[in-house]
Amino acid sequence: MRKLTITACAALALSSALAGKAVAQVPLTINAGAAQWWFDDDRGLSDKSTPWVSAEWAFNDQWAAEVLYADKSDFRTDDGFLADVTNWQVGLLYYGGSYIGEPNRVRPYGTFSAGEIDVDAGFRDTVETTINAGGGLRWMWTRRFGARLEAKLLHSLDEHRTDMLLSAGFNFYFGDVVGDGAASAAAAAAAGAAAGGAALYSDDDADGDGVVNALDECPDTPVGTRVDSVGCPLDVEQIASIKLKVNFDFDSDSVEEQYFSDVGELAAFLKRFEDLQVDVEGHSDSTGPDAYNQNLSERRAQAVVDLLVNQHGIAENRLRAVGYGESQPIADNATREGRAENRRVMATLEVTYGE
Repeated sequence: MRKLTITACAALALSSALAGKAVAQVPLTINAGAAQWWFDDDRGLSDKSTPWVSAEWAFNDQWAAEVLYADKSDFRTDDGFLADVTNWQVGLLYYGGSYIGEPNRVRPYGTFSAGEIDVDAGFRDTVETTINAGGGLRWMWTRRFGARLEAKLLHSLDEHRTDMLLSAGFNFYFGDVVGDGAASAAAAAAAGAAAGGAALYSDDDADGDGVVNALDECPDTPVGTRVDSVGCPLDVEQIASIKLKVNFDFDSDSVEEQYFSDVGELAAFLKRFEDLQVDVEGHSDSTGPDAYNQNLSERRAQAVVDLLVNQHGIAENRLRAVGYGESQPIADNATREGRAENRRVMATLEVTYGE
C-alpha cells in the first residue's frame, strides 16, 4: 500500500505541474493525502495517522461519486501488539455551488458512503461493514488544482463502534473547466451552430466564443471560430506536399529540359518552407555492373541537386544527393518500358503548417 500511495502522490504532483494543459477532458478528480484516526475506545487501538488516496467522478455540477482507500500497519493495541488497519469506502459527495468554476474559492461539501474497516492484530482479525457520513471544504487554488479538509464518522454495523477520520490532502481535476481554451470554445461554437449560427451572447462573453470578456484578448472573434484560452483564433493545421520524379535516358546523368519546370516547383516549395531539408534519391535500371549503376545513380541525384542550387538558389546544405543503384526498382527490368521507369531521380516532401 505504501508503494501505491507514493505513486499516487507522485502522479498528483505531476498533474499539478500540468495544470491547465490536461490531456484528458474527463470529469475525474484524483485526491491523496494523510488522515488522523480517532478510534472508538472499545477498539483498544492507539490513535494515529494514515495515508489515503481516492478518485472522484463528477456526475454534474454538484454530485460526484468517490472511491477511497487507506492503509497503515504500525498501530498499537492497548496490550502492546502491532495492528494493521485498512479502510475502503464507496460513496457520494454533494458540493455547495457549481462543481466547475473560478479559482481561489472555497466549496463546502457533504459526504455519504459505505465500506469496510479491517483491523488485523495477528491474533485478532476483524472485518466490519461501516456506514459513513461527514463533511468538508475544498479550496480550489486554480480551476484544476486544490486542497481539501474533511471530517467523517464511520459507524460499524457489526460491532456498533463509531470511529472518526480527519483527513487533509491535495486534489487535481482532469475535466473541462470554464475558460479552459479550445474545449470550452468548441462547446460554445457548437451551441451557436445548433441555434442556427447565432452566438450565445452575454454581458460576460460578448462574442460568444466561450472566453469571458475579462480574459478575451480577441473580443470580436467570428461565430464558430475555434479559440485558445485567451479567446484568439487557433492555428488551423494544413498539409502541403510535393513529389518530384525525373527520368533519364540510358546511361545518362543529364536532366532533360522537359523536367525543368518540375524541378522549379520543388525549388519554390523549398523557398516557401525554408526549414525543410530534402534527400534527392537517384536510381538506375539493372543493365550493367552493380558498382557502375551505384555510381550512375549518385551522379543523377547530384545533377538534380546542382540544378536546384545553381539555377534556383537553394542552399546546398539543405540538399543531400543519395544513390541507390539498381536496388529499388519500381517496374520490371525485363522490359524496355520498365527499365525506363527505373532510370529516375525521386524527391518527396510533406509538411504540416499552421494558417
